[in-house]
Amino acid sequence: MKMDLFAQNNLSCFLPTALKNRYQDLIKEHLNVAPKLAQGVKTLSHHKTAWANTQASWRFFSNENIAYPQLSLPLNQAARQELAGITSTYALVAHDWCKNNYRDHDCKLDKIQMSHDRDVGYELFASLLLDSDTGKPLAPLGLDLAAREGVYRCRDVEPQKAIPHLEQLTDRIEWQESLPLNKHLVHVIDREADSAPHLRQLMGVKWLTRGKKNTSVMHDDEFVSLEKLALKLPSEIKGIVDYKGKEAYLFVGETEVVLQRKSEKDVVNPPSVRFVVSTLSNEKGEQLAQWLLLSNVAEVDSLTIANWYYFRWSIESWFKVLKGHGFQIEHWQQETAPRIFRRLIVSAMACVMMWKLYNDNSKDAVELKTFLIKLSGRLTKRSKPVTHPALLAGLWVFLQLNEVLSNYTIEEIEAFRELASSFFGQTM
Repeated sequence: MKMDLFAQNNLSCFLPTALKNRYQDLIKEHLNVAPKLAQGVKTLSHHKTAWANTQASWRFFSNENIAYPQLSLPLNQAARQELAGITSTYALVAHDWCKNNYRDHDCKLDKIQMSHDRDVGYELFASLLLDSDTGKPLAPLGLDLAAREGVYRCRDVEPQKAIPHLEQLTDRIEWQESLPLNKHLVHVIDREADSAPHLRQLMGVKWLTRGKKNTSVMHDDEFVSLEKLALKLPSEIKGIVDYKGKEAYLFVGETEVVLQRKSEKDVVNPPSVRFVVSTLSNEKGEQLAQWLLLSNVAEVDSLTIANWYYFRWSIESWFKVLKGHGFQIEHWQQETAPRIFRRLIVSAMACVMMWKLYNDNSKDAVELKTFLIKLSGRLTKRSKPVTHPALLAGLWVFLQLNEVLSNYTIEEIEAFRELASSFFGQTM
């Protein structure tokens, strides 16, 4: 009997049985690290030829009857399940945009210009749910892909009209806040969200954003830039952290500011928010990095705010896995945005399965991860023996081993080993 990946993980999938089975196969076939020149869907089953598998994948990604909400339902359920397993009352949601350039893909006729005339392709807007204690990724909590026909969203059947980034962000946050997640969501965004009107609009939810240096706020009844205010702010050393492989001293300072720009004249009752300055210095006292943070989360200390923003890097790491160290999304050959989007959702599900193992620190999980890293053949740092790309690479080898053991007898494998030894030596 075929293992049901969704049932095993207590996830629902309401696709017809044949499509559901194909969805499961595609998830497993995306548990690998693809090179640029071979980024297609890999064949896992030994009963299928590579061509038959390619055709089956093409039919799935091209099937207009497979709605995005249907594909995304297991993602949303996985997010709720993973949240239920963390002890903190907070959960972080990192938001960011990712440009996927397809300028050399002439067959993709629905590309959009994202910045300059050579920067054409599809723009991804993603939200990633993070554990607020560790910063580890749990599951995507919203995916949009912008193309010529509009914006394809995981919660809508039809493409939606494109809107500016910050309106897209507030719309996404409103939807996420309506979900039954049973945690206080803290929305973490980079400097693009440093817009006073939009931040004031979001005062009903919890947010954390990085401010721009020349952004002005009101402090002690005077308008001042964040950069100048940071120079005046006393800070305390909070500990030693790793920064680019070297030790750095973390200093954190905080004050309260009024969320109003110098250029804004008629703002009624502008709210007060926290201004947290997080600075990294070396042993000589030289500044290595600094983050100027604005937040309306009042219940946690300034060090937690600094750590939460640092955790935002998890979404950047995920984009690296999507684009270069895992799935090679910019080299996918699907010819339209809907096909790319369906494959993106499948890849997101594969990441959720991988993250579930990565985040598990039980004895059995640690042993399995150590075994998979050995299978991957990857060299990893002692300080970080398990990485997402290495885990994906090891999982693929392990899945292939299981497929071989399921389809060949021990005698057949021994015969192949003897034959291989005649070509490659007795070490086989």
